[in-house]
Amino acid sequence: MQQKLFTPQLIVRKNEINSTNNFALELIKSANPACGTVVLTLNQTKGRGQQTNSWESESGKNLTISIILRPEFLPISQQFNISKVISLGVYDYLKEYLEDVFIKWPNDIYVGNKKIAGILIEHSILGSVLSTSICGIGLNINQSKFVSDAPNPISLSNCTNQEYNLEAELSKLLDKIENRYFQLKDGDKNQLEEDYLDTLYWMNETHTYEDENGVFKGEIVGITEWGQLRIIAEGEERIYNFKEVSFIK
Repeated sequence: MQQKLFTPQLIVRKNEINSTNNFALELIKSANPACGTVVLTLNQTKGRGQQTNSWESESGKNLTISIILRPEFLPISQQFNISKVISLGVYDYLKEYLEDVFIKWPNDIYVGNKKIAGILIEHSILGSVLSTSICGIGLNINQSKFVSDAPNPISLSNCTNQEYNLEAELSKLLDKIENRYFQLKDGDKNQLEEDYLDTLYWMNETHTYEDENGVFKGEIVGITEWGQLRIIAEGEERIYNFKEVSFIK
């Protein structure tokens, strides 16, 4: 029987902070927190997305958390498995409520063509392994209106016309992520890979993309070990790092 990864004693609660990932990083530097520590805030004033993106979240309406993991069993070359664990955990949670859920590479969570969650993962490396992973999750739960210029946000409440207890939903979400983390720790990387590809947005479909050379039609056929996107276009395979290709339609 695996020991639980997440326990109530490991949840650090803050009414307002600028970024849960920033707070988690400072915590690692100052307090050596245990694997499974969760930083939660009701109001994140400067939530960060990938690179320079920001994350809009109305105070007290959504789940804005950062999870501290210590995946020292994982070689650096396999770090994208943490992205799979977190995105599949969020996916598993949402599938309890909704049908049309997808992971948009690398780790945005979509309902239909709308974004319900964003994930930001930041690793620290020690030698040849990962020493810590800070996994930031912004999951829209009860927010009904979005005022930023984000193109396509949606919340669980938008989809179901119900209001949710954030404490209960946090517990459900952490249970799903815990299951996926132990799946990885137990060495079941093949199942993680299979499940990730099964849920991937636009997988094995022909769509329009844009890269530095212009607009093209292609088909997502998978990802590399490092988590790069593989697209077949004009009979050739193209490999993309994050931000090197845009999804058009």
